[in-house]
Amino acid sequence: MTRQGNAHGVQAGRAGVCPDTGLYLVPAHGGIGWRVAKEQYVRSGGILAVRVNKHVGRLADDMPDRRGRYDTLGRTVYFGKTAQTSFAEVLQDFRSKRIAVEADAAAAGYTFEEYVDLANTQADENGVDRPWAISGKWQVDRCLHKVAMPSEGWWVRANHHATINQVATDLAAPLGDLGVRLLTLGDLGAESRAVTTLIAEHIRNQNLFDGSRPLGIEFPSKMGYGPCWAWWDRRADDGLTPGTNDPKTLEDLNVDGRALRKVAGDWGLEILPGRPGGYA
Repeated sequence: MTRQGNAHGVQAGRAGVCPDTGLYLVPAHGGIGWRVAKEQYVRSGGILAVRVNKHVGRLADDMPDRRGRYDTLGRTVYFGKTAQTSFAEVLQDFRSKRIAVEADAAAAGYTFEEYVDLANTQADENGVDRPWAISGKWQVDRCLHKVAMPSEGWWVRANHHATINQVATDLAAPLGDLGVRLLTLGDLGAESRAVTTLIAEHIRNQNLFDGSRPLGIEFPSKMGYGPCWAWWDRRADDGLTPGTNDPKTLEDLNVDGRALRKVAGDWGLEILPGRPGGYA
């Protein structure tokens, strides 16, 4: 039986709607991806080393939620299409702190510039990093990885209307239990990990028209910096060594370079001295 929304069905090597699942598929074509990762994980487990997620959907009230947007049961590794995309994904906490300063300055009776100068002066006097700045330690602890992406298989495009329509139908009851009566793009990019991990787990378990399962999800950076991928490490989850189609490191680079400085500049974030070097 074909699924809804498959008027433009997928063809070999071309994007389209999967006739068996109703999801919009994009063929993997290799190419380059980027990942910013902590060195402590990569040194011990390689570029694909991530923690194992054990929960999808709603968590117990006393459980902290540290899940990525499209984490499933097992291992999910995130990549950006460009280095800027990857930095936009990992620097969002700094951006949030920077924006919060506006409100803090007004509440304290300062202009924004006065408040920043005061906070920076106090930080320097106390020998601590300046608030909302990207510290040297943050830079030293991380590396930018240039990665060869999978060349075979299919990504599910999360923000295509066919995917949204199909998932809304498939998960009508569980999404309704989470307060989502009509699934939208806003829900797919929102902060509710109860919603997004439920959707990701459903997509991960689908059998596609050619007998394969999805590589992962292609989705847009919610900050507007381009496409991202959430890749599911099925082989590691099954206790196997990496396969020939798995993402592979091409080059390890210092984080301090043009991409970091572009995103930091866009967001008004100060970059404190770190290790020397850079990248093209």
